[in-house]
Amino acid sequence: MIDNNNLNFPEIETDRLILKEIEVENATSILNIFSNEEIMKYYGRFPMKSIKEAENLITTFNENFKNNNGIRWGILLKKENKIIGTCGYHNWNKRHSRAEIGYELSMDSWGKGYIKEVLKVIIDYGYEVMNLNRIEAVVYPENKASIKSLINQGFKKEGLLEEYAFFRDVYQDLIMFSLLKKNWIKK
Repeated sequence: MIDNNNLNFPEIETDRLILKEIEVENATSILNIFSNEEIMKYYGRFPMKSIKEAENLITTFNENFKNNNGIRWGILLKKENKIIGTCGYHNWNKRHSRAEIGYELSMDSWGKGYIKEVLKVIIDYGYEVMNLNRIEAVVYPENKASIKSLINQGFKKEGLLEEYAFFRDVYQDLIMFSLLKKNWIKK
């Protein structure tokens, strides 16, 4: 298990992206993503309305890392040097070696293969650094793109969780997906 108190925030580089710590200076980019209704309808919260909300979310992400409860990277597009989304782990249960994976992208970044690129490296990170045995994802049944991305990485659909979460003032059904370490084929 990692001890984040003695660890600098890890950066991960892919061909087109850099996964890096999200800083308060990135609040405008975070607000641009998290204020979009089309993106937020699958995130489980209402769109942000202020820069302060973005700053608070960044603080939450960073506190989760410092407190060893998870990790959330900013997804930086190398060629434009701009944050196009976030990704990482939350609901980390160290006793049972499992965590929930999550991600989102700005709409102008959809359909370009960035999530595929991101998932490969953060799944590796989860198994190799966080010592996970199980990676979970809960997804809205209507979020076909995310479901496809998870299945393409080897995640298995476990079933429908009826009224599993109270998001946006409504009980929401979510689908549970999982990927076990023994089934991960490093790509």
